[in-house]
Amino acid sequence: MKIKVRHLHRVLLLLSEKTREPLDRAGLRNMASEIGGISEDYLYKKIFYEIRDLDQEESLSLRDAQLNSVARYLGHRNMPALVTALDAPTDEQLQSLVGNYYIFVRQNSTRGLIFRSPVEITESEGKVILRLKGPSWTYEGDLKIKHGCLFVLLASPEYKSFYHIYKIGTRRDPRVIQGIFSGVSTAFDPIGGRAVLLKVNAPFSTLENQSFTRQALGDSPLPENHAIARYFNDYAQNNLSINKVVSFEIEDLEE
Repeated sequence: MKIKVRHLHRVLLLLSEKTREPLDRAGLRNMASEIGGISEDYLYKKIFYEIRDLDQEESLSLRDAQLNSVARYLGHRNMPALVTALDAPTDEQLQSLVGNYYIFVRQNSTRGLIFRSPVEITESEGKVILRLKGPSWTYEGDLKIKHGCLFVLLASPEYKSFYHIYKIGTRRDPRVIQGIFSGVSTAFDPIGGRAVLLKVNAPFSTLENQSFTRQALGDSPLPENHAIARYFNDYAQNNLSINKVVSFEIEDLEE
């Protein structure tokens, strides 16, 4: 297939980011070895060396099989699908959300501990991805925006998932974003509640999962923690759950 030089440059950069290998002969050889289905010198001789002096809009004719091996390594069905993703414009408002956050939710109990978890929002291959690191599992999903709201289905490799919706309006780079989540508890009962995303200026690797009592947050020296403690103070305003299910009959509603 024919593929433009600008797309090949992007592909090499994506490979470098994923493998953490430099764009030199040794690095490209290591990338090829990890991809499989292509020769050791394919990336260097057939792509890197050939495009070094070409205009961005010029094209190279390369074999489909090798290109598709590269595309599959990068998470796409084939090279045409990868090229489509590279050309798809990312929403500027979504791009403005890229960064690190803490998410706050209230425990679904009258005790009402407030859980804080690290979140990072990144952009990759035309998509904006939200990743939430929980105490046991990491959840990930593609952020979508419609009618002034953010939508994301967060799923873990263990198939547990939560759906989040956040109000954003037309605001770019907001510091605090309010939303609603729904999912299942640790015991796999349906639950829902309010959630708050708070943007932080710290590397994602330094952010930690933590739980607080409302009293501890209220006593914090940080004014933002006082506001969060007040926001999550009341169970009825923050948490939603169903009655205990026994018979799957109308009597369950009267528990």
